[in-house]
Amino acid sequence: MLLSLVFQFFCLPFCSAWAESEAPEISPAVQKVVYKAQQLAGNKEYGEAETCLRRYIEKHPEQPHYLVEFTLGNALALMGKEREALSHYHASAGLYPDYTAAWQNMGKVYFDFKEYDPAGDCLLKAYKTDRKRDPSVLYSVAVSYIMADKGDKALPHLEYLTSGKAGPPKTEWLEALMKVSMDLNLKAKGFETVNGLLDNDGNDPRWWKMLAQFYLNEGDHKAGVAALTVYSYLTAMSREEVMMLGDLNCHIGLPLKAAEYYEQALGFDDDPAAYEKLASAYISAHKSARAISILNRALEKRPGPRFWFLLGHVLYSEEEFERSYDAFNQSVRLNREDGKGYLMMGYCALQVGKEEAARAAFEKASRFSKQRKTAEELLGRLETRTK
Repeated sequence: MLLSLVFQFFCLPFCSAWAESEAPEISPAVQKVVYKAQQLAGNKEYGEAETCLRRYIEKHPEQPHYLVEFTLGNALALMGKEREALSHYHASAGLYPDYTAAWQNMGKVYFDFKEYDPAGDCLLKAYKTDRKRDPSVLYSVAVSYIMADKGDKALPHLEYLTSGKAGPPKTEWLEALMKVSMDLNLKAKGFETVNGLLDNDGNDPRWWKMLAQFYLNEGDHKAGVAALTVYSYLTAMSREEVMMLGDLNCHIGLPLKAAEYYEQALGFDDDPAAYEKLASAYISAHKSARAISILNRALEKRPGPRFWFLLGHVLYSEEEFERSYDAFNQSVRLNREDGKGYLMMGYCALQVGKEEAARAAFEKASRFSKQRKTAEELLGRLETRTK
């Protein structure tokens, strides 16, 4: 659910900040040095900006200022010295605890260092000191805690975000709440969340997909398929979603239903995986003729050993042994490392009384470790029969 997180507030020299406490006075000297450092940084002269600021700090050791420390932190971060930058962001926040931008950038650096718990703490400070109370920042707080395996710290923030008090809940907020609920074994809360959304707007496909995810996470595949099927009626599914619905129907024992989705997936592209799954679904449903038709269709478009092998199996089950032999022969011709194909060629040859062809196939199968024992036993039987 949480595959990426992009912070967009990094390196904001004068990020607007609101605070309950009054900001320290900015003297003309501070204004001058910070402005100069900003100009240098704007020209990508980060080293010169660092020198300028450090010189000021050396000259005014008794008059530290949060903006000087913050700007120095930005210059260092832009030079790739993020760990060193952290100390100056901390110094900036120490001089002015309600300075939002310092907490934001600290959070960004900690997150990049994969130190997610302090990242969350810093971003929470940023959220609380910012008059806008941007919900996206609070979501970043929750994400940081989730990444730190601190779901209990993320939970109250996600509950607030999904309550509607921060505006219409976004899908990712709700998904995060469900994830945390599941991680903390609060299944009732997750179920209550998604059902409340469905009660409010049952025609929104997002909530049905979320319900499906909930059931699938619980291992209730039948309920998951049902929810995902409703989702499919409400929106156009991606190829990946169509394939997943096919796989799930196979899993719960509905191969013909699965075949419908695999056929639909082929409308997106001629991916071999869809052909193979479609043929396998028809085989499971004992629809051999349909499976043979699909495999022949696949072989016309993308001939390969796997399709020939599957075709050989279906034909063998239909007792069309000579055609099955030919299919397995095509399979091993394209993949000479397939011992199973040689073994099946031998079986086919035996079924039609071609013992020499069977012996040749079993001898080739015996070269493969997984088929050796069976092939040697069959060769032994053939020797006995010819004596």
